[in-house]
Amino acid sequence: MFEFIEGEIVAKELQRLVVKTGSIGYSLLVSNQTLSSLPPAGSKALVYTNLQVREDDISLYGFATKEERAFFELLIQVSGVGPKLALTTLSAYPIVTLKKAIIMGDLAALTSVAGIGKKTAQRLILELKDKLSKEMLPEYEGSELAAVAAGDAEGIIGQAIEALEALGYSRSEVMKVFAGKEIGDLDVEGLIKFGLKQLARF
Repeated sequence: MFEFIEGEIVAKELQRLVVKTGSIGYSLLVSNQTLSSLPPAGSKALVYTNLQVREDDISLYGFATKEERAFFELLIQVSGVGPKLALTTLSAYPIVTLKKAIIMGDLAALTSVAGIGKKTAQRLILELKDKLSKEMLPEYEGSELAAVAAGDAEGIIGQAIEALEALGYSRSEVMKVFAGKEIGDLDVEGLIKFGLKQLARF
């Protein structure tokens, strides 16, 4: 219903933002990540939104980026994860860190978020792991990396490198991880996991 709101930031509070546009002030629930990335009160900003309508509540959620909103919408698809818990999760860690935790099956990191127990963490991993892995892999049509289908090792590494770069690592960091390494029978997803483990040691 609402794609975004653009206007003056009137107030910034814990997980809450008030944006004035025209003569209307909108109260948005936001993560700490969004709150810290937006300019101070009195400044103008554009905030992406998601409206949640429930029997006993209507709430407008705000996000500094489309990426954060998309991840929020992904989180609330998981059984047992409502909008407020999704927002708490986004407040706990940067998106990149959360995606790594889910892909790597890091229960300790996920259960450190207030409100997420072991079962919920397991559901996050079970339901989102494959989606996130595929999301990070770029699509190549007619490129040299199409050779992955034929089992070309360099093509597989190329896709893994692109995926790790999408997580925020520099190409030089990623190249160090794979330089001279024997990858055996690992597929692209396996290489991403391998790369994350190696990069975590740096």
